[in-house]
Amino acid sequence: MTISLPIPSQLIARISQWARPQFASSKYATRWSAAIAALIAVASTAYVFSIHAIIAYGDAESHLNIAKRVVSGLTPGLAQLGGIWLPLPHILMVPFIWFDPLWRSGLAGSIVSGLSFVVSAVVIFHVVHLVTKSFVAAWAGFFVFVTNPNVLYLQATPMTELSLIVFLLLSTYFFMLYLTQGKTYPLILAGAFGLAASLSRYDGWFLVLLEGLLILIFRFPHHFLQNIRQRGLTLFSFLTERGEGEAILFATIALIGILGWFSWGKLILGDPLYFTNSQFSAKSQQQGFLARGELPAYHNLPLAVAYYTVTTMASTGVLVFAVGAIATIVFLLDKKITQRYFFLTLLLSSFFFNIVTLFLGQSIIFIPHITPVDFEWSLFNVRYGVLMVPIFAILFAYLFARVQKFGKVVLMVLLIANLSLYLIGYAKVMTYQDGIVGLSHAGHPDAEFWLAKHYDKGLALLDDYARTLSIIGTGIPMQNVVYVGNHLYWDEALKAPQRRMTWIVMQKDDTVWKSLYDDQRMRTIVYTYFHKVYTSDRILIFKRNE
Repeated sequence: MTISLPIPSQLIARISQWARPQFASSKYATRWSAAIAALIAVASTAYVFSIHAIIAYGDAESHLNIAKRVVSGLTPGLAQLGGIWLPLPHILMVPFIWFDPLWRSGLAGSIVSGLSFVVSAVVIFHVVHLVTKSFVAAWAGFFVFVTNPNVLYLQATPMTELSLIVFLLLSTYFFMLYLTQGKTYPLILAGAFGLAASLSRYDGWFLVLLEGLLILIFRFPHHFLQNIRQRGLTLFSFLTERGEGEAILFATIALIGILGWFSWGKLILGDPLYFTNSQFSAKSQQQGFLARGELPAYHNLPLAVAYYTVTTMASTGVLVFAVGAIATIVFLLDKKITQRYFFLTLLLSSFFFNIVTLFLGQSIIFIPHITPVDFEWSLFNVRYGVLMVPIFAILFAYLFARVQKFGKVVLMVLLIANLSLYLIGYAKVMTYQDGIVGLSHAGHPDAEFWLAKHYDKGLALLDDYARTLSIIGTGIPMQNVVYVGNHLYWDEALKAPQRRMTWIVMQKDDTVWKSLYDDQRMRTIVYTYFHKVYTSDRILIFKRNE
């Protein structure tokens, strides 16, 4: 006996009719991809919040504190943005940092990173569709990105990688449109988002300079000498008139952030190169590693390539990395994509940038398996590899579009297997590990918990750069913290702490310790007006006598 069940088949047909325009049209796909990414972001952030890992990185609190000082520090104002880290990620936190619970929980930064994650996922979808003209492939690239555990952890934190990624992707997408269509408006948008990237992290500087170079190459005339004779002496006489106009237009928009940062350093801090010359700069910090012989990629190009390649592999997952590597070769051989060399150069800008900075000693990465075992640390700055996750998502999706049905099944199995390696614990979420046990992690000494229990009122002097303890963890209001950025208060406190300070927190060999404890005369002043209330091997806390 045969039983006919027409209702389920009709239901499936109706669902198919509904889903096709929903998930295979640019209008609805944007909405659905944004909604799905938003749900994933909220769920991931809720989990990271539940395990108290939003501010696991020391830099995470530093980013929050910079934004907080702009609006409610002892000397609030834009000058509190400083001159080392680029300002845009901190400015984006300001609307949320007003609220103390969002500051102390780190959620003010999570909101910015989460929104950046959502927009990045949508842009990846559209980049893939631009290259492949396949909505199915676009969804594949989307899911490679939004299911990556390293990205999911960082998007829940105040770290600035996601803020950079979204602007890199937006600038790259519109620049690809410019290369494809030859129109001016995508170039304007590429420049605008390139400007935002250049104010987020220094990787953005490399991107906009690279885009400027690509404009010159893209608009380079076929008849070079004839073009020069016809045009005469102009700024870019080797370009066509249109090419010259586009180059100037793009530079006017995209380079204003870099020039502005030089000007900011000169006007506010007295040195246009403060971001690289200061004692607080990454370059200065690397000198300590170099002195100990622990800067392995310095002036060693093969090692610089090896360190960032392995870091990229750890961030994407080994299977997605392998697929992406194959896809890169296939992409280069695909003659149907006429601008493939330009596209790939843009997509790999962060790869090139990180290799250059490792080689020059401007950055450092420690990662297990290739970091020498006699180094003090084997895990540091591995989050830099996350910048390549969206690129490998795009490359994965490109290959997905190129292969037949069986190949698509194989790729999806590989993607699921890649994620499973994280779920069973075989592959570590390196961005999380670095924040918990790596050199990037934020220490929480007993002094922090003691101060959280006993602090009552008054100004507290501490060297925040040395990260003696967490300001957030102590419960001290930001407007009661005196640190190096409060110049007049800071300078006075290191000479006459008795005038304004109620609390002094010092860690062995930090600036406060050297100024007030190593100096015998100043130590006498401290013990005259203050009494020691906390002692440990490295940290001393003094409170002013009543």
